[in-house]
Amino acid sequence: MTARLRLWAMASAAVFTAPPAQAQLTSDVISIADQPRPEWAPRGIGLGSWIALPSVELGALATTNVRAGDRGARADIAATATADLLLKSDWGRHALSGEAHVRRSRYASFDREGRTEYGAKGIARYDISATDTLGWVGSYDRLAEPREEINAPGDARRPALYDQLRGTLTYARDTNLVQIEARALVDRRHYRAYTSFAGRQVSQAERDFTRYQGSLKLGYALSGSLSAIVAGSFNKRQFDQRSGGGVNRNSRGGTIEGGFLWRPNEHVSIEGRAGYLVQRFKDARLNDAKGLSLNARAIWNVIPRTSFRLEAARRVSESSAPTVEGQLVTTVKAGIDREILPNVVLTAEGSCDRISYIGIPRRATEYRAELRGTYLLSRLTSMTASLQHVQRSATIASDRFSGQRALIGIKFSL
Repeated sequence: MTARLRLWAMASAAVFTAPPAQAQLTSDVISIADQPRPEWAPRGIGLGSWIALPSVELGALATTNVRAGDRGARADIAATATADLLLKSDWGRHALSGEAHVRRSRYASFDREGRTEYGAKGIARYDISATDTLGWVGSYDRLAEPREEINAPGDARRPALYDQLRGTLTYARDTNLVQIEARALVDRRHYRAYTSFAGRQVSQAERDFTRYQGSLKLGYALSGSLSAIVAGSFNKRQFDQRSGGGVNRNSRGGTIEGGFLWRPNEHVSIEGRAGYLVQRFKDARLNDAKGLSLNARAIWNVIPRTSFRLEAARRVSESSAPTVEGQLVTTVKAGIDREILPNVVLTAEGSCDRISYIGIPRRATEYRAELRGTYLLSRLTSMTASLQHVQRSATIASDRFSGQRALIGIKFSL
């Protein structure tokens, strides 16, 4: 699964990346784990001016807490299979690609924990000029909400399903001195009804919503290594129906941030922005969210074949509780990528999420630690393995859990 996501991320980056700029505005320093390796990349199937990249990945996973419960953890093992088809253009100018995938998992003891997920994505880039591009991304996914997700219903007999439909339109301009990025996004989510352990059919219609968001990011190169950045965003979140008690959770909000991008050389990139965020709810009974907005990202490739990564962010997220405004989520993530051989990469990563519910004394802190590796056997075959530990402490017992997960997979490509 990790290899498939990495391949798709690389293809997406190839579609959206503008022509290289001489100034330091574009944060294009790439971690060693994500750097392209043409000598190991699948060639695909040539179809005239198109290239098809089909792949199949088979895997096995083991987990110590299959239902992510706060007590009575049960272990299990599962088999996984993923089929993926990527079709991309091979043009000198402009770009178009499409991807479809399906993933199936089946557990040995808890067969109800098995799930089938699928989706499709399309990406288009129109090169207006050497400095201007227009991009579009559209996707649909049928997903199973992970048991460990804090918003997932805890009484569901099977993992709850939801549909996500997203569309993004992006305009980017980079003149070596000034960078402009304008983006409009629509995110639609529909949560499907589930059956509880008691056999009762439970509707999740109160969670269905549509989010509209617009953002603008401006950068100005102060020197060959330092750029000033100003960014702002606006969003509107509209729920399909009111929750119990007639609470209207519709809201509007936005962020305004200022910061910098520092790239002293081709090995180091540090971007930091801080500002203010606000989310105002339509119902007077709900408290508005406001406070510090933060986005930071650093990559350091100074040591040969080794990358250090650091990320931090603070945002407003939706809550599954129908009478709660939402959550303020602060995330800090750090990682190290090490290239042992040109075809072997190891990654160690850790993260911490602090989740505060708006308006009520409910909090949670979640820690994740993961060790994973990728082994490229050939252009056609690769292997991945990972070991993950997750632990969440919380003021409410049902939000707490801890568990470990091990995964190994082999991927066959053409």
